[in-house]
Amino acid sequence: MPKTLAQIAVDAGLLSRADVGRAEQLADEKRVPLVVALVRELGVDEVALVGAFRRELRLLSVDPRAVKPETDALREVSRDLCRRLCVVPLRVSGPPEDEKEIWLAMADPTDMGAIAEVERVTGAVVDPALLPLSAILELVERGYKELNTQVLKRGAGKQGQGQGQGKSGKVFGANVTVHTRPHTRVDGEDTQDHSRTVPFHQIADEADVATRIAALVKVLIDKGVIGEDDYEAAIRDLLRRRTE
Repeated sequence: MPKTLAQIAVDAGLLSRADVGRAEQLADEKRVPLVVALVRELGVDEVALVGAFRRELRLLSVDPRAVKPETDALREVSRDLCRRLCVVPLRVSGPPEDEKEIWLAMADPTDMGAIAEVERVTGAVVDPALLPLSAILELVERGYKELNTQVLKRGAGKQGQGQGQGKSGKVFGANVTVHTRPHTRVDGEDTQDHSRTVPFHQIADEADVATRIAALVKVLIDKGVIGEDDYEAAIRDLLRRRTE
């Protein structure tokens, strides 16, 4: 039977047996993976832990300075799920009609629950790789920030290309001249001077489409109407439909 994270840490001298129960209790209380409790709460050296995993499990460890998650891989797993499980997808391979594989960097490759959840969400077989906890969390933030920026820019570009233009590329109404006759005032009508009326204007009128969409999503997430997990899932669904 494969060793657990706690057993590997104890055998490597990174954790005492007396600390195992405390680490498990902290993980339950804070609702975090055990590896987070070990590194963040008990101060276990995450680089030494990666070395212990590599010796015990014969897994490939990834250089955090050289690796960059691929866009297609990030679309398979939401940012919320990566944060919660302390994983980051690096690459996905295999044709859609066959069994695909996802190369998944993990802070705890013995976490079979995390592997099962990623496989369920993606429909792919997980091929685990090793990365320190801090490197994974940094890659998650950087990778999904770049992914969201790409999606918003692509959406804004398409919106701008089609906004107010026909097939010829000309702006609708550009050749229309409006003729307005002055209104003749009739005695008894309201004679209030409207020359000083300030036109209704909102700062949002000056924002482009991408900014408006980003602001709307932020408001919905901040108010708890949707979660970031739902937002990422919706983006993945739309992107997949475009390729079908």
